[in-house]
Amino acid sequence: MKSKKKLWRGLTALSAFLLAFSLFMTELLMSWSGQVNVFLKITPPVIQADESSTYYPSNYELSDQGLAEMLVDSDKHDVQTMEEGTVLLKNNQSALPLRAEERSVTLFGRATADPVYSGNSGGPGMDEKRQVNLYNALKEAGFTINDRLFDAYKNSDVARAKASPDWFIGEVDKNFYTNDLQATYQDNFNDVAIVMLSRDGGEGKDLATTDRDGISYLALHNTEKDLLKMIKDSGKFSKIVVLINSAYAMELGWLEEQEYGVDAALWIGNPGLKGFTGVANVLVGAADPSGRLVDTFAADSLSAPAVRNAGDFQYSNDNGHYIIQAEGIYQGYKYYETRYHDAVLGLNNADSSAGAFVNQERWSYADEMVYPFGYGNSYANFTQQLTSVEWDRNAKTVTAQVKVTNEGYPQESAYTGKSKSVVQVYAQLPYEEGQAEKSAIQLVGFGKTSELGAGESEDVTVTIDDYLFATYDENAENGADPSKKGSYVFDPGDYYFAIGNDSHDALNNVMANKQGAAVAGKLLLANGSVVDGDANKAVSVPLETLDNVTYAKSQYTDEVVSNQYDDIDYNYFAENAVTYLTRNDWNTYPKAYTAVEATDKLKEVLYNEKYQKPSDAPAYDSFAQGVDAGLKLVDMKDVPFDDDEKWNTFLSQLTIAELSATIGENFGQPAVKSINKPANKNTDGPSGAQSNYLFNNGQPSTAHVSQIVAASTWNQQLIAERGDFIAEDALFTGTTQLWSPGANLHRTPFSGRNFEYYSEDSILSYIMGAVQTEAMQAKGLTASIKHFVANDQETNRSELATFATEQSYRQGPLKAFEGAFTKGEALGTMMSFSRIGARLAYADHATLTQVLRNEWGFKGVTITDSVKGNPNIPTVESLVAGTDTFNADTARASEIHKYLASNKDGYVLQELRRANKGFYYSLANSTLINGLSAETEVEDFVPWWQTFLKVTNYTLGALTLLSLFLFIRTGYARRIKEV
Repeated sequence: MKSKKKLWRGLTALSAFLLAFSLFMTELLMSWSGQVNVFLKITPPVIQADESSTYYPSNYELSDQGLAEMLVDSDKHDVQTMEEGTVLLKNNQSALPLRAEERSVTLFGRATADPVYSGNSGGPGMDEKRQVNLYNALKEAGFTINDRLFDAYKNSDVARAKASPDWFIGEVDKNFYTNDLQATYQDNFNDVAIVMLSRDGGEGKDLATTDRDGISYLALHNTEKDLLKMIKDSGKFSKIVVLINSAYAMELGWLEEQEYGVDAALWIGNPGLKGFTGVANVLVGAADPSGRLVDTFAADSLSAPAVRNAGDFQYSNDNGHYIIQAEGIYQGYKYYETRYHDAVLGLNNADSSAGAFVNQERWSYADEMVYPFGYGNSYANFTQQLTSVEWDRNAKTVTAQVKVTNEGYPQESAYTGKSKSVVQVYAQLPYEEGQAEKSAIQLVGFGKTSELGAGESEDVTVTIDDYLFATYDENAENGADPSKKGSYVFDPGDYYFAIGNDSHDALNNVMANKQGAAVAGKLLLANGSVVDGDANKAVSVPLETLDNVTYAKSQYTDEVVSNQYDDIDYNYFAENAVTYLTRNDWNTYPKAYTAVEATDKLKEVLYNEKYQKPSDAPAYDSFAQGVDAGLKLVDMKDVPFDDDEKWNTFLSQLTIAELSATIGENFGQPAVKSINKPANKNTDGPSGAQSNYLFNNGQPSTAHVSQIVAASTWNQQLIAERGDFIAEDALFTGTTQLWSPGANLHRTPFSGRNFEYYSEDSILSYIMGAVQTEAMQAKGLTASIKHFVANDQETNRSELATFATEQSYRQGPLKAFEGAFTKGEALGTMMSFSRIGARLAYADHATLTQVLRNEWGFKGVTITDSVKGNPNIPTVESLVAGTDTFNADTARASEIHKYLASNKDGYVLQELRRANKGFYYSLANSTLINGLSAETEVEDFVPWWQTFLKVTNYTLGALTLLSLFLFIRTGYARRIKEV
């Protein structure tokens, strides 16, 4: 009897422990259920649709065979994107493409065996069965490769380190190259040396301005210098070709230094799953690289004024973090080219030592620049003729006609195919001291030719929305409402429109036209050589009087557009504390604003701004909820957003609990049976869906060529195709909402997620974002462009206060997103962790309500980035400011529900209904309604692992109770026996 009691006691303790552990794991896994489903490749069931109920069809049959066909076309698209996104940086004596007899090669650089396919962030994993690496792509193209050196790289334990304070490029040192390894290319594999250098970053990781080696992570390191010298000094290679496998603008001045002997260089960015096939095609001449840079490549990566105030900054009297964007509008090429313009004209201390990094005695464009924004070459010799420019003030467009001609190929070139050329159109606006800041040149539009053979021409028409070069003037009287300050304006004077091979070439063309003989002999190329500029490639159009009316109101909603952001300038909290860079005096080149004070006024915004019920809040009981009006989700398809009567009727059917449930999110939201809404699936990211296909045994979805490479094509048709194929991925993975594309700016070359954003330039991002989201939405995928807004660095990105001027905020970060909402009609956006000024982005009414909805007419759903367990993100304050859903945090739903039950707050209920309207409007215009009809009955979706946990808990609970019962019974029986 005693032994039985011990047995049951032990079993009771064990089963109780297992039950407690199981309950703990259940709680944990349920709180991360969305991520668990992603890990286990679980997707809510997709309702089978026939032709009559397929509102957003795929171009392919949703089947194993259809997926296989789609992937063939998708892969072709990615290969073409890589070919057209590759930028030819250097090509001495037409070293590329390689000749047919140049196929015995040695690959140099550890990155050849460990490329950076994509930066680190949310998105699809690399499908190893489909992945193409550089080695295999070259093999497929007919190369024979030095396997001994390649295998040595592959087996090396040297690896990149991408975390502070130990950032390391991961290149082997010169001792790695033993005599035996160097002997491998002495007699063979020496037609060409193909060298690949990589840089990598990702989510939460801005690149180091000072790394393990004590220099910029983007500089050429000693290990790389030794490698290049070893190759050249060997004297064995007829050609040295360099591939730049980096989404970050490296310091590349060394490509022209004779000691390294580089014959040709290609920027390839991050090629994704299939891109290396495109790289190989470019190398062998099966394709012509027609990419152009979307960032400025400076001689010193630290020289951009934005770098002075990027990184880790903490208040002197508070634990919070901030950055001050003291560069104002002068970000990227807008700084370098504007300063060059003023230096040529001898204006405003442009050649002072302030901001001079290469020659620290005086600033010189030729010293500071390597490759301007928009730079890129071709295997062909193209000419472009600006045939006409018309600014139609009534149509609000500028139309540029450009004749592009392929003049042929250099005699020594091995290229026999056709080529494409990019037409870049820039503007110079009239500027006088006292006006709002303006850069000396800015991109306003672009186009790309079809493939042209030698001697062939094409007329390219670039139509430009003149809104894209309107200036936001914080001090202007608003022409639509004189009582308000601030407006988009066109200042009077001469407007110059120019074409150019890049931003610098276009500026030289403007100056040749505008200043003429006054700048003869003064205009320079980036390498310092004198150039004339082409006055015929620029046209001036006069504007007689100030126009503060045309864009004083939104062209989409008729809302007055006026100052909303006085308090995002740090000077609002501490008068005259910050001097913003102005072209009126280049000695205002920014200092680093370290340890600034969190004033009492600033702390009020940081910590004490709480929701207060408005005095005119509607009565709580004025909203009827849970009323069955017979409307289902599918009935709301194509119902206009402004049909308030029908939408209010639909929303009144939902109970408070059902309204609240949409606020919480965990990679989707559950089914709502009362309105026949199926469970929806949300996922990440800009290069494809973080998911698995529903066919062919659930293979991982495609990791497309990285977004920066896609942008570098300067091809709007390819960007639209990208959106279309990403939407196809969503159809084949059952994804309703995708957190894609990315539209934050490359504020500095060190910004960790530059690979998944378009460019340093807001206009390029505006246009690209508009084209891609339009294509995604057309296929019924809710395009949730991210991270809205001003999330332009990863360091301290959670609650990072970003201080700026209203002009730079509107013309920079906001403009980069605007096209996706207004032109692309995106019905979603994932927001930024950061603060706009001192105010949390999630609780910034000016951005989420006034600008996004009132000015731009946004009709969709906003979602936070992952805020699970973050007590600093207020639920009610965020909701009433314009935040609709909280990513990866279902607890927000019960929080709102409990708040309403306790407070009967009609205003919060009103805002909850508003959030639901955007949520359901996006769903009613998405693939989620495919298969829905009046007869459809939606069922709840419970993943198998949740059922398994439930059964496990019940089983362990029963076992614990049984063991406890038998333990007690055995003890009782023993006592009876003893009595």
